[in-house]
Amino acid sequence: MLQARERDRIYDFAYLQDWQQKLDELEEMAIIEQWSFKNPRPDLKNIKNPILHNYITHTLSRLEYERKTATSQEEKNKKIYIVDNQIACFNTGLFTKNYRYIYAYFEKNPIPNQQPWILRAFLPQHSLRNVYPFPARAKYFNDISDLIYDTDVELVPNLDHILDDEENKNRIPERIREAGNRSMIFDGAIELAKKKIEANYKTAIPQYFRGKIQFLIPLCLDIENPENVDLALAVEKMDVNGHKFYRGNTCITLEMSYNNARLLAKIDSDWLRV
Repeated sequence: MLQARERDRIYDFAYLQDWQQKLDELEEMAIIEQWSFKNPRPDLKNIKNPILHNYITHTLSRLEYERKTATSQEEKNKKIYIVDNQIACFNTGLFTKNYRYIYAYFEKNPIPNQQPWILRAFLPQHSLRNVYPFPARAKYFNDISDLIYDTDVELVPNLDHILDDEENKNRIPERIREAGNRSMIFDGAIELAKKKIEANYKTAIPQYFRGKIQFLIPLCLDIENPENVDLALAVEKMDVNGHKFYRGNTCITLEMSYNNARLLAKIDSDWLRV
């Protein structure tokens, strides 16, 4: 789930005149995919494509971090390109339907004591002026193998936290939440998920959360409908004294899962649907 600072960062960075219109133009320009929820967060109910909004603002937050930690001006401009404090530009990581990168293009805000930039447009690469070399997309991992779940590594779920922590508990479907055999239901769902991953490694979907790569594992809690996914178990690879294992500490909704997973790549899954 996006942290509040990351969700709001785009509003601090730039004045977003006609923000909904610009999001619509970006969605129209980009390769087709799902950018809306059936039931968005209350603070995003007025945005038609909240997944896209979250994606852009989190991408900006990541690129700002990468720019801050870069050691040279050249490297900084590969993250967010800034020209004489008059123009700013970053790579959204999205592609046009002809597979050309799409960039967010800003100009300096002339009004003092306001956001430093004004968002002018989302533009394909050939439409950029005064920007070169083109900035790179945000980077969340160093090795592509980090995105593949290792079925040889033991999964250790923290069911006490998942079942008893109030925030986690409230995400569990009501029919399961107070069931006397809920721990057995979760154990069975996790074992089924592990078999599904063995059958198809793409079942475990990588997500980016709090600076780390985790995996989302589908939990089907209805024994009469084992293909109906209710929640995702978020698991993180641990290393204790050279011994590796996956720890599953929390369950999240499918909406939260989709948001976090979309930061890394377009969702191509037979179970993560919102």
